[in-house]
Amino acid sequence: MKTIMPVLFTILFVSVMRVNGFSQTDQELKQKIEGINKELAKAMVEGDFSRSLKYYSNDAITMPNNAKMVQGIEEIRRSNEAMIKSGIKMKSFETSTVQVKSCGNLVTEIGNYKLSMIMPGAPNDYEDIGKYLTIWEKQDDGSLKIKIEMWNTDVSPVPGTM
Repeated sequence: MKTIMPVLFTILFVSVMRVNGFSQTDQELKQKIEGINKELAKAMVEGDFSRSLKYYSNDAITMPNNAKMVQGIEEIRRSNEAMIKSGIKMKSFETSTVQVKSCGNLVTEIGNYKLSMIMPGAPNDYEDIGKYLTIWEKQDDGSLKIKIEMWNTDVSPVPGTM
């Protein structure tokens, strides 16, 4: 009986931590996401996209503005490498999380972004503002990974139409 009690206590403790230990409010998740977004923005500005990939699930899907959908972490890696090779350089990138809602092991983030980048051959920096939707997946260790992301600009390609 003396050897069974510690084993039962350990099983009970791990079960409680599994259920409650990673249970977070939407506000706590928002703070966690905002921290990750700052790390992602820093990696983008530094041109270190490989550092940002640790925040993507292996089967992540990204749906960029004015481009085809990219599926899977290896395709996302190749897409990022192609952008770097093209000479595009991110000068600044900021996000503002507007809303976070969790449901089961998924967390939906809605927000706005503002960016500035250098485009090869362009006379001026490209400035953009827009909105985004990210679906995060809670991991067993309590961390979050991007499952699906999508963004688009608020700036019309046709001047004077918005």
